[in-house]
Amino acid sequence: MDLSFLPEWPLAWPTAMAVAVLALLAAAAGEFAVRWLRVPRLLGYLAAGTLFGAGGYLLQWLKIEQLPIRTLQFSMSFAAAVILFDVGLRVSFGWVKRNPALLGSSVLESALTFAFVYLVMQAFDIAPLAAALIAAISMSTSPAVVLSVTRELRSQGQVTERTLLLTALNSIYAVVLSTLLLAWARVQTRGVLDDFLLHPAYLIVGSLALAALGARVFLLVVGFVGRDRAAQVMVMLAVVWIVFASATALKLSPLLALLACGAFVRTFDEQRLLARTDIGLASGVALALFFALSAAIVDGTVLFDAWLPALALVIVRAICKIAAVSATAPLAGITLRKGFLTGLGLMPMSALALMLTHEVSLLNPQLGAQTLAVLVLSVVILQIVGALTLMVALKASDEARADGAHRA
Repeated sequence: MDLSFLPEWPLAWPTAMAVAVLALLAAAAGEFAVRWLRVPRLLGYLAAGTLFGAGGYLLQWLKIEQLPIRTLQFSMSFAAAVILFDVGLRVSFGWVKRNPALLGSSVLESALTFAFVYLVMQAFDIAPLAAALIAAISMSTSPAVVLSVTRELRSQGQVTERTLLLTALNSIYAVVLSTLLLAWARVQTRGVLDDFLLHPAYLIVGSLALAALGARVFLLVVGFVGRDRAAQVMVMLAVVWIVFASATALKLSPLLALLACGAFVRTFDEQRLLARTDIGLASGVALALFFALSAAIVDGTVLFDAWLPALALVIVRAICKIAAVSATAPLAGITLRKGFLTGLGLMPMSALALMLTHEVSLLNPQLGAQTLAVLVLSVVILQIVGALTLMVALKASDEARADGAHRA
């Protein structure tokens, strides 16, 4: 009897099945974290990603081929694009204009973080350029963690809004400064000084121009489709994809382009179309995938290669951010206590660091390895501890709903 029409055994699953398995695992782990552990969902997503990436044992048992690391990194990058656009929407230039002390607070906390982290890295005999890259990346707070926790707790108020704004601003500083430092690394690699001027100018100006164009297209189409929520989410995803793909094709900075695009949308929105646009569902899905993927691509073998400088980075970074925001709190119009809680809310460190260090590794493998050794453990610690400190800060400020930790 000819049974050639039957599939071969064991079944040959397509590699895309791996993402589906990760998504299911993340959803279940997130719900477990909330119901039984009483911690933010994102910690469950991180645990799922860790299980997924720890040798791929679950996938091997299911006979599913693991996705290539480049595919995982690309998926993570697009999830980050949606998150960055959402965070960019929280940047209110009008608010900063009315209260310039907010900008001063943002610049101070970022500058102190950069300066002291750089000095500490130098004390551990880390090369100057690697130390500068680590310090630049350390400036940024994780947009994904802040969005995830504030959304889950349904938090609203001064501490929440300032934490979101400062997160968006220090992420912009980190991306721009990292771009400049990458250009300098390119000069060291190729020995062409013109690259130091032309490359960052092209990246920054080009990314901002692309962001402005994407914002105009977004508002034009949203104005046409009207109030239909599904259509608005579709427009958002389409514009994010177009800006992300265009930035990649043009060798611009997708991270800066998406952050700026969200900020420009809010600035250009004279007809208040934004008030009718809800991208929370799309952003929520992107957050879950981002956390799971960020844990899945971490190479556990380098976690403790540089544990002492990583621990020093965590401590110094926390002191700088809390001290700067607390000191400027009265000038920015809030109490010292709320300033302290806002600084505490800036603790989560961005997994965008992993994406930026990947770019460094492509340009200079030795520099990338030194940078990654310090940052991987720092990101792991500050994504977990930072999420918990942010949750504590929001609850202590009475801006989180009492049942927010148990219902999304």
